[in-house]
Amino acid sequence: MPRQSQGQSQEKPGLQVERTALSWERSALGLLAAGAILLFRQSGPVSVGRILLAVASVLLAVLVLGLGHRRRRRTAVIRVVRGRNVVSAARTEVPLFGWAVAGFAAATVVLLLLPY
Repeated sequence: MPRQSQGQSQEKPGLQVERTALSWERSALGLLAAGAILLFRQSGPVSVGRILLAVASVLLAVLVLGLGHRRRRRTAVIRVVRGRNVVSAARTEVPLFGWAVAGFAAATVVLLLLPY
């Protein structure tokens, strides 16, 4: 087994980065499904509010794909600190995604509570 220098990691990074990228894609698909459910649900006529929420879900899905791509690029750079692999924290992507989904959920609840 070849000896490694001090600046190199003794382990290869696991599949955490790939699983994280896939979770961003699953979240985008979930937002698209939520928009489709709002648009095509059976009760009541298609209203402007439902169409706007469906469009918002598509835009959020695109935002999530962009944030996931950005996060994937940032996690591609793995530093080694004291023999451990260190990836930069998601201080922008995760809060932005969380607030966007919370706003979408609140708008959905308000729409569903409004009378037709």
